Amino acid sequence: PAMSSIPPSDSNASAESDAASRIGSTVADRYIIEGVLGEGGMGAVYLVQHKSLRKKLALKLLHPEYVRNPTVLARFEREAVAAAHLSHPNVASASDFGRTDDGHFFLVLEYIEGRELREVLTQAQGPLPLARALFITRQILAALVRANELGIVHRDLKPENIMLVKGEGHSD
Repeated sequence: PAMSSIPPSDSNASAESDAASRIGSTVADRYIIEGVLGEGGMGAVYLVQHKSLRKKLALKLLHPEYVRNPTVLARFEREAVAAAHLSHPNVASASDFGRTDDGHFFLVLEYIEGRELREVLTQAQGPLPLARALFITRQILAALVRANELGIVHRDLKPENIMLVKGEGHSD
């Protein structure tokens, strides 16, 4: 699995409509917003396409009310730096970080196409088979070990932030 860092989901209808209203707009003159991937307490995560590279990416945009909160901004920047330096097959990598002309901070991450572990667990009729659960768990632990080696603590590890993707010879 790949771990992403979408913040907790506690969005309301107003935030969702604000997130949806950004579809079609451009961030930092190079990322075209194509859709909403998730909405959380600190911001929204969008599916974007890089204009020049024509590559799909995920872009996390911090809610504007946090721009004046130095604690939140410092945490967001630490997340960006950590994600940029954490290279592991089971972790979504970061490739860009910045501030838009209108003052929004953003973080660009590798787009992971797959299913959330939460969705898989919800659809399962009972617990996952032991071999499958162990296979997924080993990958999560390998990513956490690598993060720990770099002094990084994942502050929001949960099934919604773990994506299961098809790989060579396996579906998790």
